[in-house]
Amino acid sequence: MAYIGAELQARALALDAMLPELVHRENPAPGVHCKAAAGLRHLVDELVHCAVLADREAGATWADIGRHLGIGADAARHRYGRLRLLWPPPEPEDADPTPPRPPEGPRAAA
Repeated sequence: MAYIGAELQARALALDAMLPELVHRENPAPGVHCKAAAGLRHLVDELVHCAVLADREAGATWADIGRHLGIGADAARHRYGRLRLLWPPPEPEDADPTPPRPPEGPRAAA
């Protein structure tokens, strides 16, 4: 979980640094915003999967897990009951293998 959390934080910081330039660019690349957000969503999903596995190992019931995820026990069991830890997590098929990079040049320092 620590690795995924660190990766999520690094990508979020890179995205935060890029957003001002991307938003104010006259002709942004089509889909660039969705692509960056989808990469973060994938990492968050993996973080939740690891958290569910860790909580189950610690003795949490499906009702406990569901309550904290805002779903019922049966829904939690159905959604996460067959989870196994895959490492490293598979990337979505349309994901860019490199995390977004902060802009370079004079605007990067702002």
